[in-house]
Amino acid sequence: MNTLAALLVSQNIHKKKQPLFVKDGDDIVIQKSISSSPGDGIRTSVYKHFASKMRVVVCRTSSPIYNLNIYVPTVAPNNKGLPHTLEHLVFCGSKRHPTRGYIDVLAAYNYSIGTNAWTTDDYTCYTLAAAAEDAVANVLPVFLDHVLNPLLLDDCFVTEVYHCDETGKEQGVVFSEKGSTENTESSLGEYHLQKLVYNPSATYANDSGGKTRDIATLTNKEIIDYHYKYYDANNITVVLTGAFSDDFEEKYLQTIPSDIVKSYGCNSRAPMDCSPPGDGSPRHETVRFPSSDTSSGSFRFGWQGPKHGDVETRIALEIMMEYLAGTSSSPLNLRFVERPAPLASSLCTEVDDYIVSMLSVSLLGVPYTDQEGSQGNGDAMADQDIPHLYEEGYFKNLLLNELDQIYKTRFNGDAHALENAAKRRSDEMALSFENNPDEALQVTLRSDIVASHFSPESQGKFRIGLRAKQFDIAVKLSQMPVEYWLNLLKKWFIDGTVYSVAMVPDLELGPKLEAELPDRAIGPVTAVQTINADSGFVEAQIQIPIGDIPEELRAYLVLFQDVLLDTNLVLPAGVVYDNDKESLKNEKRIQYSEFASKMADLVTSRNAC
Repeated sequence: MNTLAALLVSQNIHKKKQPLFVKDGDDIVIQKSISSSPGDGIRTSVYKHFASKMRVVVCRTSSPIYNLNIYVPTVAPNNKGLPHTLEHLVFCGSKRHPTRGYIDVLAAYNYSIGTNAWTTDDYTCYTLAAAAEDAVANVLPVFLDHVLNPLLLDDCFVTEVYHCDETGKEQGVVFSEKGSTENTESSLGEYHLQKLVYNPSATYANDSGGKTRDIATLTNKEIIDYHYKYYDANNITVVLTGAFSDDFEEKYLQTIPSDIVKSYGCNSRAPMDCSPPGDGSPRHETVRFPSSDTSSGSFRFGWQGPKHGDVETRIALEIMMEYLAGTSSSPLNLRFVERPAPLASSLCTEVDDYIVSMLSVSLLGVPYTDQEGSQGNGDAMADQDIPHLYEEGYFKNLLLNELDQIYKTRFNGDAHALENAAKRRSDEMALSFENNPDEALQVTLRSDIVASHFSPESQGKFRIGLRAKQFDIAVKLSQMPVEYWLNLLKKWFIDGTVYSVAMVPDLELGPKLEAELPDRAIGPVTAVQTINADSGFVEAQIQIPIGDIPEELRAYLVLFQDVLLDTNLVLPAGVVYDNDKESLKNEKRIQYSEFASKMADLVTSRNAC
């Protein structure tokens, strides 16, 4: 071998292999309490796949539980429930692992309680909790394969999403799940409020879970196309929390098969228009919901808040909400709940962390009718208010007048009110980091992940950790003068455009909705399904519909199934019994002992359930 050849061989031997994942910027330190010193927070590292650009965020905590969270920023372009139905189908098998349920078996073998997932307005998240980092490492490639390369078979669509059974009844896991919740007071209230606050092109104006009438029109082809658009590897962010070792990336991330996380170049990043609908003027809607109790309804009020990047103002508004309704002695609770004749049974506030946030105040258990025919039991204001609460604009004026009163009295003369509220919020956040660091970290990071895709300000650039120093921000805000907080209250609540929804109970709506269900009944059909399995035994199941059994007889079903296989039988004429060559000419009675004996010769077990 000549000198040049030897040199080339030597260089080739020592040439370092291109790592699959590379460090993406400096580590971030996320504060977990007010007293967090610069090095005392949660060290967070970001790794980016060199080809697909998929990112893995590793948050190193002292928790003994290791958590895996796969985030997919998703939108709801309509009410067909595309992100929700896809979430269900992901668990039905992947290209590498086509057997349904394989991932949960693998998770169980790796010290985990199993996988889970949920879909919300602007993202879908797939989760796993395990007792060791190598357990997470074992499941991660398989989970990614299911998320990025699901089978999405038509048969799975039928069972998981929508179909009509042999009697014409609409079925499907997603369809049934939504059917049980979409007409509840809370679901309808949230849906209609967000439709008022955001324009129709924003994902927040649609139901990410889907509406049953729209799910029934969905096709598997639409879900496949949706997966191609949003579930590309370059759109995915994996967040890992737990006591991960410093060499986790080198030991495990670099071994993930490249074909699993291959990108097909479909980038879902696009700025989302979250402006209010119409001309931005206040809007109100009255929504009826089915209820057997017409004594109370509810009100929901919403305002558009600051954009995602304005973290300081968002935290300030969270502190303001803590002051307004955080305790039973807070101003709004005292005005509407904690009184001799309550105008609501409970009250809750929220700062929804959307691309453009939504500030909301919900009053639940608002008296609608009084079955006793009276108006309260002693409070003159209650006697005056209760009959008018559901008149358009009446309750909104009560709320705005109370907020205006708080403004005019400078927080009821308490100069330290917001300082104390800031401390309470910080204490609650610190307790959250102590008790459940994974959930606290997800809340801290996931809105940044979503904003990297859909916020016009992000321009598609990946940036997380905007709330990394939220405790320092809270301390700064607690030292702000009263004028700062008065201006905040006036700008976002008193002068802001308020949208409202009144939820009215309706005794007749439930039966009406049932009557409007499409009639697809096609009569009883005998269906036989054969499933080939790798087993030395044959199993037969006979399913008997019970839909036509009267309600008064259903209590006996448990007793019936217990005696079903141990009672005398009557075979009708025309059937062939046992080894007979001809069918019975007359009905034949068989003692249960004879039947049990013959069954024992044929099967290893039998039961009814």
